[in-house]
Amino acid sequence: MPERFFILDGHSHCYQAYYAITAKLTTPDGKPANAVYGFTRMLQKLLREHHPEYVVVVFDTKYATHRHNSYAEYKANRKPTPAELQAQIPLIYKVVRAYNIPIYAARGYEADDIISALVKKLSEKNVEIIIATSDKDMEQLLSPQVKIFNAKKGVMIDQETLYREKGIRPEQVVDVLSLSGDSSDNVPGVPGIGNKTALELIQKWGSLESVLSSIDQISGKKRQENLRLFSDQARLSQKLIKLYSEIPIPIDMNACKLDTTENAKLKKLFREFGFNTLLADMVATANNYLFRTNAFFSIKGFLVDHHPFFCIEYLYLWT
Repeated sequence: MPERFFILDGHSHCYQAYYAITAKLTTPDGKPANAVYGFTRMLQKLLREHHPEYVVVVFDTKYATHRHNSYAEYKANRKPTPAELQAQIPLIYKVVRAYNIPIYAARGYEADDIISALVKKLSEKNVEIIIATSDKDMEQLLSPQVKIFNAKKGVMIDQETLYREKGIRPEQVVDVLSLSGDSSDNVPGVPGIGNKTALELIQKWGSLESVLSSIDQISGKKRQENLRLFSDQARLSQKLIKLYSEIPIPIDMNACKLDTTENAKLKKLFREFGFNTLLADMVATANNYLFRTNAFFSIKGFLVDHHPFFCIEYLYLWT
């Protein structure tokens, strides 16, 4: 049985935590803490229930990526991050660091691309890779070795689940979204083609290029017209959705290895944040669900670890 390597989508879980807990929670010094508390509970639940041998958390950075260069409107439809969530991001980093879980972020790359690069690197090793995210783009990474855990829904997705529910293979995920677009990232797709139609087209024709070369055989004059008029837009969407894995990213398995150990640093942080319930839970369970990793490491060009607030300068604060 291969060991489990969990890759946590930090951006996705920060937002989930913020909107999941609507109660006004603050630290003893008055800082908002609902997202911090929610993120911590989600992380605890993952560690407790799935017992991964390895864990890393991946965050976005504030810098533009190749997608912004290719398409100026990429993610332009997103609303500004709520100020209360933005203020909690540095505290969430502190939580991850208190667990001694490595944080990955790299200038010029989205977290999704870093996850893709990690998956490519880890595919050479005898591990089961679990991506913890609610991002449907990640389905393109599914393989016999890779699964997706959607914490929001509490479900594990593998390539068999994808085929059973959508009738497509992982390598077809990008082409479906290239036709339907992705409103969350402002990826345009082809007007008039929604997810259901996109699935039907890819199920029948197999790929985006096959669809575009078979327009005369596709039903509906308006659909044919849009496919002709917006074929370049579909190809652009394909480029935006396809994850980039050719990143020379370092992985030190020992640095990511987990161990159930007493964690005084985490206790101190829980006291600082006023998370008395979490602190009591630690004592009650004798720390047997808490994990820490071995020493951090850093490689030039990557933010695997730095001084205690490395994230403030480089990581995306959603301003």
